[in-house]
Amino acid sequence: MSELLSSTLGNTIIGIVFLALAAALTFLMFYVWKFPFDHESLKSAAPPRVIISHRLLGYLFVIIYIYIMWNMVPRLWSYQIELPARTVLHLALGILIGALLIIKLVIVRYFKHMEARLAPILGSGLFICTFLLVALVMPFSLREAYLEKTALGDASMIESRIGRVRDLLPGAGLKDEKLLAEISTKRGLITGRRILTAKCIQCHDLRTVLARPRTPRAWQQTVARMANRSTILNPITEDDQWYVIAYLVAVSPTLQETLKLQRKIEVSRAESQGNMKSAIKMSETDDYEYESAAAKKLFEQTCSQCHNHTQVEQAPPESKTAAIALVQRMVGNGLTASDKDLYTIIHYLTLTYVDESAQQQPVSETQSQGMALFSEKFCISCHGPAGKSPVSSSYPVLAGQNRDYLIQQFNDIKRGIRNNGGAETMSALVQNVSDREIAQIADYLAGQK
Repeated sequence: MSELLSSTLGNTIIGIVFLALAAALTFLMFYVWKFPFDHESLKSAAPPRVIISHRLLGYLFVIIYIYIMWNMVPRLWSYQIELPARTVLHLALGILIGALLIIKLVIVRYFKHMEARLAPILGSGLFICTFLLVALVMPFSLREAYLEKTALGDASMIESRIGRVRDLLPGAGLKDEKLLAEISTKRGLITGRRILTAKCIQCHDLRTVLARPRTPRAWQQTVARMANRSTILNPITEDDQWYVIAYLVAVSPTLQETLKLQRKIEVSRAESQGNMKSAIKMSETDDYEYESAAAKKLFEQTCSQCHNHTQVEQAPPESKTAAIALVQRMVGNGLTASDKDLYTIIHYLTLTYVDESAQQQPVSETQSQGMALFSEKFCISCHGPAGKSPVSSSYPVLAGQNRDYLIQQFNDIKRGIRNNGGAETMSALVQNVSDREIAQIADYLAGQK
């Protein structure tokens, strides 16, 4: 039972119960409030069972609050320099709840004549503060609980991983055979996980530690660095280090699988970007066999993966270039498709929504290169397709701007000469854009309406 209460899942359950109690108390409080209150006898006409239920739930609420603060306050000593913003907010809400509880209890106990007027206000304040406290904690608690029950949980500690730890830790520097025997068990690995989540996140998020797999020796060096930065009041002992190293060695295969999946997604996105370039070249000649019915079906199935395909009708492309830019944005948002499919969608959009006179306007090689770079360098993410529809009113419309002016502004931001507006955000993105690429993007944007 004590292990459950100290686990992330246990804390999550306690948080949910705490919020449910606050909601029940608030409901009962307003229910009691509608009954007449005798100011002479200082008694409410509400049913006694309702008042008793409210009182008992209130005692339980206070007990859980004391338990939460009992666990929260000691953790404050584990931070080395200053408290993170989220922790400060948690603490402030916890203290505020305590203050409201004390005031309410004093009024109910010693100033009962004020209860009818102030109790509803204080009760509502308690519910709001409790809701905010639990809402701030819950997403992180649920994430940690999910990690515990999946790749990083007890279920993953199978014999093969225990054997892996037993075989690899000596090579990482562990010479104590007794400690090795203690660590190389399911209980030992669970202990390592708990030390990791309790002590090793004093300085950074758990995702930083588990970003990628490492060799046992590399894990040992990483944990040693974390131990050197631990606080005096919450130190990571040498034995603690080996428990953590053992756990990290055990979960490295899972981290490796996650990394492989991430790389696979990145490769797929890169392939789609390459397919987009091929599709743009194909659209310059339009000599690919095209079937209207099949193209319409492909467009509807592909675009429906992220949104309703009828959204295109609300802002249809005005030219072939705009149709290409629209498909580029879809690829930038994660669409994966072959070059032929992408070309087919571009051709369908052009024939369906673009005037016949505009359909015949060719897309030059300079335009196609600039268009591809506009998407590849993430310009489209803020300024929209063809630079015509920025995602924020603070971002400028780039379509139709003077070519030389665009190049000048691009270079000023890249060199730090211009730092107003959103230039600081853009500066990091333009550092890897060459002068030739800047000129190509400017040519493309200047040619838009």
